[in-house]
Amino acid sequence: MPDTAGPPTPLAIIAGRGELPRRIAERRAELGLPVMLVIFPDCFEDWMADHPNGRYEFERLGAVFRDLRRANVTHIVFAGAMNRPKIRPWRVDFTSIRLALKAIPLLRKGDDQMLRGYAAMIEAEGFRMIGAREILGEQMTLPKGPLGRVAPDRQAKADAVRAAAIVNALGPLDVGQGAVVAKGLCLAVEAIEGTDLMLARLADLPPERRATAPPPCGVLFKGLKPGQDTRMDLPTLGPRSIEAAHNAGLSGIVAVAGDTVLLGGSEAQAAADAAGLFVYGATREELADWGKP
Repeated sequence: MPDTAGPPTPLAIIAGRGELPRRIAERRAELGLPVMLVIFPDCFEDWMADHPNGRYEFERLGAVFRDLRRANVTHIVFAGAMNRPKIRPWRVDFTSIRLALKAIPLLRKGDDQMLRGYAAMIEAEGFRMIGAREILGEQMTLPKGPLGRVAPDRQAKADAVRAAAIVNALGPLDVGQGAVVAKGLCLAVEAIEGTDLMLARLADLPPERRATAPPPCGVLFKGLKPGQDTRMDLPTLGPRSIEAAHNAGLSGIVAVAGDTVLLGGSEAQAAADAAGLFVYGATREELADWGKP
């Protein structure tokens, strides 16, 4: 995928926590292209002070759109983790009141439906939503094959296929992007908590409830939900995910190559090798082959 680097006008990054928004901002800076960070409560990180930014309240969307227009912003990208907002009605401005009938019901939707709804609202204000891959290209995604020295064995491949089937089956319900399977048994499914908290929950599961071989055993699979809007929320892996998988007693991670954001590539590879885990980028065709009898 070519690296288009986005528009020549300032790119607004609705910046959550984590490495992805920083990588987008730094890539733009490398190319001499401007950015404007839109920062909501609990999302500020030290690196953000190095770029033009504004801090906003969820209830004051009018100020956000006003400042973006003044800065000649035409394109917006979502990047990073962000908690679902708790709206304080007494702080809501006129623009937010106008959008409230659309925005508030979205908070009761699954992540993909919620983010699609927000994207539609933003585009109705005259901006274009783009995905992180349009800026960073293939340099941001998990490549095909093993990331480090370890590769999945036959059992791990079978577990990855079953976990992928679970994610695909739950995708139309907008539940999550990940599942853990060990020797054919589903140990965990990602819901609203996200991957890291799902794995932390699994780490606390009593051994007798696993009904599998002693750790390391089991595979975390991550992939897009069927029909998911890739502009808003791609599956993501990084050193923290690998550490969480190790703490949960898993033997490794399989994710869809090209569709999964890989944060801290060299650090992630080193973490996988140090933990003795495999991190494998599988194509959809490869997963289909693994599932054949």
